[in-house]
Amino acid sequence: METAITTKLVDFSFQSIAGKLGKMLEEEAALLAGVEDDVRYIVAEHKSITSFLTAIATRRNLDAELKNWAQELSEVAYDAEDSIDEFNYHLRSTQGFFKHFLRSIKLLKDRRNIATEIKKLKVQVEDIKKRHDRYFHPNEATSSGTVTGLDMTDRYSDPRIIGHFVEETQLVGINQSRDKIIGWVMDENCPELTAISLLGFGGLGKTTLAKTVYDDPIIVEGHFQPRAWIAVSQNYNIKELLKKIIRQISVNEKQIRDVSGCRDARLNTEQCLNMMDESQLVQTVRGHLHGKRYFIVFDDVWSVEAWESLSIALPQGKEGSRVIVTTRIKDVANTSCSRNRRFIFKISPLSPELSWELFCRKVFDAPDYNCPPELENIGREILQKCDGLPLAIVTIGGLLASKPDNNFEEWKDLRDHLRLEIQTNDMLSKINQILGLSYNDLPYYLKPCFLFLGIFPEDYEIGRKRLMRRWIAEGIVHGVDGLPDEKMAERCFSQLVNRSLVQPSEFDDNGTVRSCRVHDMMLDVIISISRKENFALVLNEQSTLTTIQPRHQRIRRLSWQGGSSGLGPNTELSHLRSFTSLGEDVPPLKDYRKHRLLREIDLEGCRAIHHFHRKSFSKLFLLKYLSLRNTWLDTLPDSIGDLQNLEFLDIRGTDIRKLPNSIVKLQKLVYLLAGPFIGFKFPKGIRKLKRLTTFGMARAHNVHSLQEIGELVHLHKLGIAFEDSDLSLRMVEEISALLSKLNGSLRSLKILHLENSSLKKALDEVALPPLLLCEIEINCRLGELPPWFASLKHVVKISLFRTQLQLEDLQVLRNLPALVNLQLGGESFVYNGENLVFDREGFAQLKLLTIARHNVSFEVGAVPSLEILKILGPNKSVNGVEHLHGLKEVHIHTGNENIIEMVKNIAANHSNRPKCFVKLHKSA
Repeated sequence: METAITTKLVDFSFQSIAGKLGKMLEEEAALLAGVEDDVRYIVAEHKSITSFLTAIATRRNLDAELKNWAQELSEVAYDAEDSIDEFNYHLRSTQGFFKHFLRSIKLLKDRRNIATEIKKLKVQVEDIKKRHDRYFHPNEATSSGTVTGLDMTDRYSDPRIIGHFVEETQLVGINQSRDKIIGWVMDENCPELTAISLLGFGGLGKTTLAKTVYDDPIIVEGHFQPRAWIAVSQNYNIKELLKKIIRQISVNEKQIRDVSGCRDARLNTEQCLNMMDESQLVQTVRGHLHGKRYFIVFDDVWSVEAWESLSIALPQGKEGSRVIVTTRIKDVANTSCSRNRRFIFKISPLSPELSWELFCRKVFDAPDYNCPPELENIGREILQKCDGLPLAIVTIGGLLASKPDNNFEEWKDLRDHLRLEIQTNDMLSKINQILGLSYNDLPYYLKPCFLFLGIFPEDYEIGRKRLMRRWIAEGIVHGVDGLPDEKMAERCFSQLVNRSLVQPSEFDDNGTVRSCRVHDMMLDVIISISRKENFALVLNEQSTLTTIQPRHQRIRRLSWQGGSSGLGPNTELSHLRSFTSLGEDVPPLKDYRKHRLLREIDLEGCRAIHHFHRKSFSKLFLLKYLSLRNTWLDTLPDSIGDLQNLEFLDIRGTDIRKLPNSIVKLQKLVYLLAGPFIGFKFPKGIRKLKRLTTFGMARAHNVHSLQEIGELVHLHKLGIAFEDSDLSLRMVEEISALLSKLNGSLRSLKILHLENSSLKKALDEVALPPLLLCEIEINCRLGELPPWFASLKHVVKISLFRTQLQLEDLQVLRNLPALVNLQLGGESFVYNGENLVFDREGFAQLKLLTIARHNVSFEVGAVPSLEILKILGPNKSVNGVEHLHGLKEVHIHTGNENIIEMVKNIAANHSNRPKCFVKLHKSA
């Protein structure tokens, strides 16, 4: 597997450098005079190298030599890319009155520099290639015959086979799932062919669950005529799979001969099968299954294409036939599942209680399976690492069961060095093998995206947007064929979710994943691969000299999570591409002048910001991403203007209230984020930042500032605050004009004014309102909604605070067709003793409703799609919760104990049994 990983990373590295050299050939041909042929050689050699690496990616022998060779190529590609980026910066950095004159002088020097670098790169590639050719011959690549993605090393058989032979005593927590699947299988109300999908990441027990259903007596004892269990796997051969089906469903020899046309009596049945083409094999399967009630399990399906190739062999019929598909891939589950995805069963990790039961059943003796009291705490600590993954629990439990003495020190040693044991202990190797299969199946462009997740600690909630923007900033993700970088990053993230490699933890209003986590065991796989391939270095409290890369390898990505052991004072960090500081007390780098190749600095949540040497910013000419979010920083240095390539700047949650004048030099800035409250004051000239798509919260302090914002014609997201106690007529007119200018681009708008204002007049008089808004937040007094609110056909989320609306405005909101999330904050409606009444009309799509400091009533049939209701006190009355039939969660924060008790009782007797979250506010 390591060889396959390395080859994919080299492919990724060379894709990047080949693209940059190719672009340079087109745009800066004059600079390459004399070395054009060398550049073309490197680009062509890239194609040959990646083609060759693809051919031998699944070889079993000579892994060490091949891995070393590929690693050398990867390092060369990284170094060359750094040289090219640095060269491009120097080429374009000369500005001012003498720009063209100085450029002509620099041209000669820069041409010599880039020519030297390219010749050096060519020599390195040739040297590595020649050295490799002395020890390896291409025809050996397939000498071992066809291998599959499972062939990670000769020592191991298919690790997934353990799912077929699990003792009944170890089937913990599976009964309820098994019974539900059997219920679907045996449902006589579904006479047509029904496909059931079991979905979940590796090691959750999909195969085990399917096998318990397949072997259940009610299935085995004649209800279904033919049965078949077909292991599909990653590198399937459709003809071989069809032959397996034919053998298991016992097609007789005459049928096979009739379809194949084989009349030679000297050939046996197997030989006749081998003569058949795919179409004949499909015909044979369909012919035998026609009119029968059959049951087939397709285990471990990795692609939609595999399912589609197999499904054409399955006759539909009305006999009640069933198919079970186990998969890690969401798209496969969606495609294979019958009846509009009704029969998708998502496998979840075991609860802590069931995890402990399974662990004890594996480690200790029947019939009691009791854990000695002195081992329970250490056992539960070991179990926490498994995070409900049955594969890990059973495997680690098996290792402990093999130690007959149940020695506390041995258990403690395993707890303290579990990650190392998983990497080196043969008994635990199957964990990494099974989890590694998912990684091995990734296309080359997704591998670095997935490895990048390793820079975050265990149980860390990783924001989707933060992750995607960092991929883009470092060049891990590029747009292709006209597709923007952002859209490509979204696709990559969605693929990781669909492949069950990351676990969604929070969702946006439209159902998009907002944040995710990586399972601890999968994180171990990532860190192991990342360390071997020198992708990233993680420093934490457990880091030692033995857990970081060898000294001869250059550190290009550093994630500092606390502790400094393992990183010596003379550690070479001049090749750093990204630096991530995680943890409040983790200091940033001391002097950025020594790290001028940095593309990313992420200091989110870092409280040790007093170490932050801001003046050294001026040397970070490649920096694209800078996050200072949730730090205690109160000013930005003027040197921020020297970051000519900066695209993303996040100062949310800081004390920065004013941007330096130099900010207007950042011509490539796309995201400028601050807030969430009053925001920042910005300098004259902000209109120059033409690439801005996200801007706010910004304080508009005069007419000119509004006019400048109006020239940012690509803004998708705008947050704007006003600080004057009241707005002048000119300001009101300019606000209306601003929203009209941006009406075609704005998708998100946030307006804040804490004083009494004339904002209602400004909003009412917008000539061309931003009707494409998907999200809007208003925090100021309006009295009633602007007339164009009723035309917001695309709005998904509305948040209103202190707007003091009339009850009639609720009727406007209820008719918005796409509204999913409605937040009605304090004083959003005028309180006159009446309840906010939600009747059976409107709010067809609303799923999340938050109401603060208002009495509320829900009539029969109201808000039919509502899933989450949040009531924030103080409130005097909350009525009709029992009428919300789709409710899944109720959150009550109030000082009224009667309301709390009433809602809890309603929730307990509700037909949907929603979860109830209660917080009582005690009065002073």
